[in-house]
Amino acid sequence: MANRFTIRDILLVDFPPQTPALHEQQGIRPAVVVGKPSNKGTMRFDLVIVVPITRQSGDWTAQNPILYPSLQAGVGNLTADSIVLVDQVRAVDIRRVLRYLGSLTAEEYQPIANGLKAMFGF
Repeated sequence: MANRFTIRDILLVDFPPQTPALHEQQGIRPAVVVGKPSNKGTMRFDLVIVVPITRQSGDWTAQNPILYPSLQAGVGNLTADSIVLVDQVRAVDIRRVLRYLGSLTAEEYQPIANGLKAMFGF
């Protein structure tokens, strides 16, 4: 199933509960595909690498737009203005993907790619 998704796709994902609560995204929410380990060969498990999306924003988004790029409502079929949480990269079992929502253009995805490069230093 993971092979049908591509980098820049927006998926609806069921993130598991986290401890401590409130510091990492959990529950059902959209996420952007930022990596596909299956592109590098056979994997033990069918995984996709994503970053979660939230509707919440605050001073933290304005203070660090590289790690928290914004997406406008309608982009990738998002229903509201949203923030991409680049600092919360997650490997997700493909069975947690509930459905495909849409895709970002290369231009819409570029701020996310820039945030990943800045965070990982490559």
